[in-house]
Amino acid sequence: MKTIKIILSTLLIFSLIGWAYYESKNIEVNRLTTELRVKQGGTYAELSSGFTHFELSGNRNNELVVLVHGFSSPSYIWYPTEKFLINSGYQVLSYDLYGRGFSDRPDVIYGIDTFTKQLNELLIYLKIREPFHLLGLSMGGSIVTGFTHRHPKKVKSLILQDPLVNQVPTEKISPLHIPFIGEYLFNVYLLPEYLKKHVNQTDKGEPYSTWGDRYQEQAEIIGFKRGLLSSIRYVTTHDYENEYLLLSKVTVPKLLIWGSDDQTIPISEAQSITHLMPEMQFETIQGAGHVPSLETPEKFNHILLQWLINHKS
Repeated sequence: MKTIKIILSTLLIFSLIGWAYYESKNIEVNRLTTELRVKQGGTYAELSSGFTHFELSGNRNNELVVLVHGFSSPSYIWYPTEKFLINSGYQVLSYDLYGRGFSDRPDVIYGIDTFTKQLNELLIYLKIREPFHLLGLSMGGSIVTGFTHRHPKKVKSLILQDPLVNQVPTEKISPLHIPFIGEYLFNVYLLPEYLKKHVNQTDKGEPYSTWGDRYQEQAEIIGFKRGLLSSIRYVTTHDYENEYLLLSKVTVPKLLIWGSDDQTIPISEAQSITHLMPEMQFETIQGAGHVPSLETPEKFNHILLQWLINHKS
């Protein structure tokens, strides 16, 4: 009996220490309230799963380009691209995916079905009826792929930038797939690692000069960790190959842009897409990593603008 008491007491002590450490690492302290949205500024659309933070800029009579960001950095990642497109005579729609930025954090599976529905509802809210150019980065590439084959008549042309292509084996994210353990490790280890990678670089201009501050702001909103962890788990369960197979049956013009030095999603994964869609235009940006639109904007913008010009109405 005495031994059992010692074991239970030891387990209790370790549990309390573990809980205390978890709480010390927990930075989610803000609720996404109306007051916080007013303070943050921007425009919001109330959709079926919550509010979506968006920005629609440029002349309303110009062709529209819709920008979809990737896994964790929200729409501010598009700032240089957005500015370039507006100055080049385009209208631009950028927005925060659910769980990111200042969009709501609903209790849903953060995968392609959720995100394509969000985009479609946003377009309906904004009364956008004419076909538009659709550009997706990384995880956003798989989202715009899913959207295009679900709503082919809405898309004038599709641009994929270093897209997520393949389902990820569960062992690559283990033990994040395990309930409770995954939540604990994401909070005490993985999120702090993301924060270390997102720091202000004041000598590089926007969006780098406020990169760390803006990432921290969104990470402090309750539900950020849940949304990211849900997306991580989703990539081990979803058949991405089928998304691209369905896209291959859609006749919309398609452009694939990839950084030659991408360490996040290697350029070798492009073969899966180009094999299914040999008609797709494929451009490699030498020396660029995972986000050519930020790392080598002049090269990226040149390719993008030529594509848009060639596919005008």
